[in-house]
Amino acid sequence: MIASSDIIGKKIIIAGDVNTGKTTLTMTLLHALCAGGLSGRIAVIDMAPDIPPEIAARRGLQGVGGKLAPPPEGVSYFAADIRAPRLTSRTGAEALGVAEENRAKIDGLFDAYGAAGRDILFINDLSIYLQAGRAEDLFRRIETASTVVANGYYGSALGGGALSAHETEEMGKVMAAFDVRVRTPVASIEEALKG
Repeated sequence: MIASSDIIGKKIIIAGDVNTGKTTLTMTLLHALCAGGLSGRIAVIDMAPDIPPEIAARRGLQGVGGKLAPPPEGVSYFAADIRAPRLTSRTGAEALGVAEENRAKIDGLFDAYGAAGRDILFINDLSIYLQAGRAEDLFRRIETASTVVANGYYGSALGGGALSAHETEEMGKVMAAFDVRVRTPVASIEEALKG
């Protein structure tokens, strides 16, 4: 069983390839804190893109991504219309343009989070921000949070290119800076949190 003390005061990153349980693990930790009566301190920034089912099916990627919605009662939830650059673009240049549009929308979500006055932050699909953003900007955006639980793509299933190279490099910086690094899939989230 996960205790609030396993989470509070830490920066936890859950990283892995597609369909390895990142979102499910994040929801497990979110529900653990809510069960501990902390909903009023929690904010969720949901960066997961909306992937049309026909595109996912064509690429053989059913089950990719997914929002954390609906959040538990009392949790502040921030989301925007985010596109999956690699899956919805025809060229690398188009994908980079979509990633930059996404980053601008997510900056707005971070602004809303900052105004909400919540000190526990959950981020779903953090790597979307890092496709055009920088880890240093992310660290500045989350510095007021006493606790951060984030997940992000860190794998090879979605292919290469400039966007993927930048995303991987920046995710590496996030993973190095966070207290607890969970690589999916895991047999037990409880064991993974203990390091």
